[in-house]
Amino acid sequence: MRASQPAHLLQPGRPGLPGRGQRPQDHILSRTRGPIRRGIADMSYRYLIIAAALLSLAACAREDISPVAQPGEEIKAELLAVDPEQIPETYTTTGTLIADDRVEIASRLIGFIRDLRVREGSKVKKGELLLTIDPKEIEARLSEARARLAQAQARVNEVEADFRRYKKLFEQKLIPASRFQKQELALQVAREELRVAQANLNRVEVQFQYAKIRSPVDGVVVKKLKQAGDIATPGAPILVIENPNNIVLKTFIREDYVGQVQVGDRLVITVDAARLRTIGTVTRLVPAGNPATHSYLVKATLDEVGQARIGMFARAEFLVGSKWGILIPAEALVRRADLPGVYVVDDKGIAHFRMLRIGRNMDGRLEVLAGLRGGERIVLRAPAPVRTGDHVIVAGGKVIGES
Repeated sequence: MRASQPAHLLQPGRPGLPGRGQRPQDHILSRTRGPIRRGIADMSYRYLIIAAALLSLAACAREDISPVAQPGEEIKAELLAVDPEQIPETYTTTGTLIADDRVEIASRLIGFIRDLRVREGSKVKKGELLLTIDPKEIEARLSEARARLAQAQARVNEVEADFRRYKKLFEQKLIPASRFQKQELALQVAREELRVAQANLNRVEVQFQYAKIRSPVDGVVVKKLKQAGDIATPGAPILVIENPNNIVLKTFIREDYVGQVQVGDRLVITVDAARLRTIGTVTRLVPAGNPATHSYLVKATLDEVGQARIGMFARAEFLVGSKWGILIPAEALVRRADLPGVYVVDDKGIAHFRMLRIGRNMDGRLEVLAGLRGGERIVLRAPAPVRTGDHVIVAGGKVIGES
């Protein structure tokens, strides 16, 4: 016999329980259907707001970029007929401005650095004294070499006097020939010792001059690698001097352009930091490439330096051929919704905005990579802004560039 349930739990229609004749699953659906409907309504409202905003933006931009001509006003404008032409094909690389005259100052002697007179940034002249290596050891060797030379000279003087005396005795046949020949040999040995002593003195004197290090070029000290009191050793750099007036471009070209670049070729060099754009000349092309990067070193001089400085970043444009293309004046370019383009005038004189893909700026003329065909007419100048749909009347009665 089943246990009886409380009476209030068996009454139909109470909250939380299915009504009479209603299945439990139907009751659950009826409880959740209301919130779902409200959620769908909220989402639909949000979508409607977003769609309205997008339609407003499209309506604002349609006037500028729509390719469909709309009725507009009449306007006089100068038109240009575009025509394909031969355009130089260039290869652009990046590089650095360096000093062609760059000298590392090092000592030929071992000794303490004394009297280091320059610092980084100091301007120096050719032959100017830069520093001195402590000459005490060299001075001692110089004194020793001079003493040996004096001793050798005295020995020669003594042997020469004996030789003259023996020569007279030999001529008088008072001494045998062997004795005279022995004295003659002694004189030759003494003179050879004198020559060696003189050579040794010359060598020490040259080394003494090495103790005073002078600048071999005009320039500026760009690095100071040692200080006064440091020990200088042969071959170890102490200073680095560069000539800021002899600036060259150092760059690298890819292996597939090596055959198209030659010494003496002209190129365009741009230094943005110095607001410089000038012509350069290739002066050096190293035929041995870097096996890791497969690139080749190129150096080029600059016709004009301006405010360029050593170490600045630069771009180099090498002329490697030519191709057919279209160039338009930069003043013909307009922007609509930040998109570059021009107004193309059709056969009926109606202006249409045409988006373009722009390439290089070649002295005020822009290379058109896509968007224009030869023979089309574009608006060059107009007294007022042109809009899509305007009826354009040719100013002067003739289109520029048309025969």
